This record gives sequence, structure tokens and C-alpha cells, in this order.
Amino acid sequence: MEWKQQLQQYSRNIRLFFVFNLVFNTGFGMFMLVYNLYVRALGYEQTMVGDLVAMTAIASAIILIPAGILNDRFGSKPVVTFGLFAMVLALTARSLFEARHGMIVTAFLGGMSQALVSSTVLPFMANNSTPAQRVHLFSFNMALVMFASVIGNVLGGSFSDIFHYSFGVPEVASLRLTLLIGVGIAALGLFPVLMYSPVGARVRRDGAPFRLREAARNHKMSLQVIVLFALLSLLSSSAGGMIVPYLNVYFEDRFHVSNTMIGIVVSLGQGATALAYLFGPAIARRFGEAKAVVLLQLSSIPFMLLTAYTMNFYLASAGYLLRQALMNAANPFYNTIKMKYVEPSMRGLASSSGEAMFNLGWFLAAPVSTGLVARYGPYYGYAYAFTVTAVVYTLISILFHIFFGKERYFKSMEEPEGKSA
Repeated sequence: MEWKQQLQQYSRNIRLFFVFNLVFNTGFGMFMLVYNLYVRALGYEQTMVGDLVAMTAIASAIILIPAGILNDRFGSKPVVTFGLFAMVLALTARSLFEARHGMIVTAFLGGMSQALVSSTVLPFMANNSTPAQRVHLFSFNMALVMFASVIGNVLGGSFSDIFHYSFGVPEVASLRLTLLIGVGIAALGLFPVLMYSPVGARVRRDGAPFRLREAARNHKMSLQVIVLFALLSLLSSSAGGMIVPYLNVYFEDRFHVSNTMIGIVVSLGQGATALAYLFGPAIARRFGEAKAVVLLQLSSIPFMLLTAYTMNFYLASAGYLLRQALMNAANPFYNTIKMKYVEPSMRGLASSSGEAMFNLGWFLAAPVSTGLVARYGPYYGYAYAFTVTAVVYTLISILFHIFFGKERYFKSMEEPEGKSA
């Protein structure tokens, strides 16, 4: 009943946003599962996968903060429309290019366009909801993204194997065909985006448009929160970037399983995460949002270490599923807290700066992880990468508890209950 009441209260824009997320992330999930396998099938070494991840990440890091400022200035609809159109073109090019330089350039362009889309997500949801709706809204949205990714991963792994083994299509061609189908599905997300009602830039009461320099001068506490969350994001992504982009390759390298099996395992992990998101509001109500973040993140660490050191495929899969669900289940509370302590006219900057640092961390971590695997092999290389990630995640949880466990450093910037954010 609680979820039913929440869903009935959401605006038309939020409902259209859900449709966009479902369609886009189904196609994008297909692409992301298959692309690393496509690179390997072309004959490139492990370090090439890391180079492409790094190019995507650094491109996103470069463009995210300007994208967040544009979002605060002009609103979400024009930014996400242009970004999504550019992203479809970039993903199509990535599916077709085989030469090293072409793949690196298109990865960079894809990262820039993806950043334009992602920079609008949190501000769009916050600006189309009330404070009381935020935890449920963020949780449901992330569950929906995970559900769409589950579908995409299953389709990606299955299609590539069916084309290759059932119809005799060469491996590279089967993977490319699957990538293009994924891009086509993702492109359908343009239709609900074009139906958005205009969500304008944040405007002061005197009618003047948002100005970054003035907002920073008048809202120093919000700027401090933005900087702190950006640093936490940098730490988190520097650790997570060592393992998350390579989980599909990890299962292939260590256990030599089929693409279909990889798709199923990754999809189960995302399905478990989706369920964790739906239970999230109850966890937040029981422990509070900040404490829920710390408890969920710390409880995921043992399962990460299990995945790092086991040579049993089923234990590795179980560890992956539980780590994925517990760690990611904290994200809606994390984002709710961020929006809570930041002045509404600076939400685009808050969202994009955190994502920029997140992508910068992935850029920094990518060569480290692939270097470890190249030097120490598929067992110790991944084991070392997972262990470093576990240590850094523990440090992040401690820092988060210190700064946000109690409201002793920052105060809420939420609007009065009942008003639209």
C-alpha cells in the first residue's frame, strides 16, 4: 500500500521518466554486457579494455560539471534530449569501429554524451517531486534501472550466443549485431523524453536566472557538501573502478563460462539489487538514511572478499550477487542525503560534480586493475583488485558516518513539506 500510494502521486514527467529509463537501460544493458567481450573477440589484449573504460570515464569527468551547470541554467529537457541523441550516434559508431584509434575516439565521445544524459537524472527527479517522495522515488528509479539492465544483460548474452552457435554467425559479427540491436532499443528512449513537460532552470524569486558564482557565494554550506560528496565519490570510484567494469571479463577469465552464463549471473546481481532497492525505504525508516548507508556498505565487504579469493564459480557468483545488492542498495539514501543538504538551485552542480569525480576515479583505476591482471594473472590479479576495493569502501563508510551520521556539521536545505522541489 505504501508503494501504491507513492506511485499514484508521481507527476506525468516522472512517469515518462520511468518509461525512458526502462527502455533506454534495456538497450544500454545489452551494449555494456557485450562490448568488453566484443573488444576481446577482436583480438585486443586485456589492457585495451581498460583503455576504453578510461577514455569513457575521463570524457564524462570533463563534461559533467559543465553539463550540470547547463542543467541548472536551462532545465533538464534540452540537455537530456541532445545528450541522448548524441549518445545513440556514439554507441552506433562504437559498435562498428574495429581500429584501435577509432575505438578510443568513439569511447571518448560516448562518455561525453553519456555524461549529458546522466547529469540530468537526480535534478530532474528532485525538481519533479516533494521531499517526502524522495527516498521512494530514488529507490524505485534505481530498481527500475536494475530491472531494465537485467533484461538487457539476458538478451545481450543470449542473442550473441544464439547468433553464433545456432545460426553460425562468426563471433565478432554476432557480438556486433547484438550491440546494434541494443543501441536500437536504447534509441527508443527518445520518445518519452520528447514528451516531457518543460522543466525550467532554477530561478530566483526576483526572476533572475541561476548564476553559479552568486549561488556559491550565498550558499557556502551547500558548496561544502558538494565538495565533500565529490571527494567521497572519487574514493568510491577509484576503488570500484578496479572491479566493476571488468566483472563480465572476470567470470570469463577465471571460470571460462559462456556469454549466456555471464549474462545470467550479471542479471541476477542486478535483479537482487532491484529487490534491495524496493526494500530500501523500510531499511531507511528503521535505521535512518545515513546509518543505512554505512550498514549496507560494510555488510557487503565480506562477500566482495569471497568473490576475490574463491575458485568455485557458484561461490563467486553468490558473493557477487550479495555484494552487488548490499552495496548498491545504499545509493538511493546516499542521493537523498545529497539533495537534502544542497540548495535546490545547485542540485545540477551537486549531481554532476559527484559524477565527474566518479568518472575520474574510474579513469585512474582502469589501468591499475588491468595492469594487475596482466601482471599477476586471472587469480591473483583480480584478488588484489577486489581486496584494495574492500579496504577503500570500508574507509568511505567510516568517513560517511563521521560527517553525516548526525546533523552536527550541516543542516537540511529542503523546502517546506508539500511544496514541489
